[in-house]
Amino acid sequence: MSDSGAPRRSALVGRLITLLQERIRSGAWPVGSRLPVETELVEEFDVSRATLRQAVQALVHVGLLETIQGNGTFVRATTELDAVLARFVGGEDMLTVLEARRAVESEAAGLAARRADDADHARLAALAAEGRTALDAGDHELLNRVATHFHRAVVHAARNTLLSHFYDAFEAGATRSIMQGPAPQTARALVEEHEGICAAIRSGDAERAHRLARAHVTPAVEACCSHTR
Repeated sequence: MSDSGAPRRSALVGRLITLLQERIRSGAWPVGSRLPVETELVEEFDVSRATLRQAVQALVHVGLLETIQGNGTFVRATTELDAVLARFVGGEDMLTVLEARRAVESEAAGLAARRADDADHARLAALAAEGRTALDAGDHELLNRVATHFHRAVVHAARNTLLSHFYDAFEAGATRSIMQGPAPQTARALVEEHEGICAAIRSGDAERAHRLARAHVTPAVEACCSHTR
């Protein structure tokens, strides 16, 4: 995609923006990942540094990318909707995030019980098993990470694009709320609750999946309420 000649640059920038967006949306560059260095991108897309920088800056402007001087360029959102929601959510307190997380995850669990496919069931079962292994090993840091992946997998198994976008948008806040726990004394309950949610989704029991997912987050909401009083 050679861009020799100024008259072609605007069109080339537009094409490159589309290619970069496709790379982000496909998951090849997941949220939080750092883009390859400029020299690699220039070679891969066969463009000049000026064209690449214009395209990157356009995606920085809409919130999909963030450039940190001396550290590189990072993916911050997969779509412009996610970027807008993330900026909005970023200013909210933990209680607000937890309440939103409870609403989204409980609804998503019910939908997942109706819509999840074999791949979703396998993913959830694998994460539930990984959580059990982390618990048995006493690795609470790993258990926190697995919990984050489990909750995201439940939401995405709901097959509702807006719910997924909304959850992804407040993922940083949701992850922060998950990573605050579990304390060692609650780790076993967390694993058992994940296993229960997984079983309800697999059995197609939407009402039970919804109820268990809501009950799973409610203690954190109540604890946050008590703390802020």
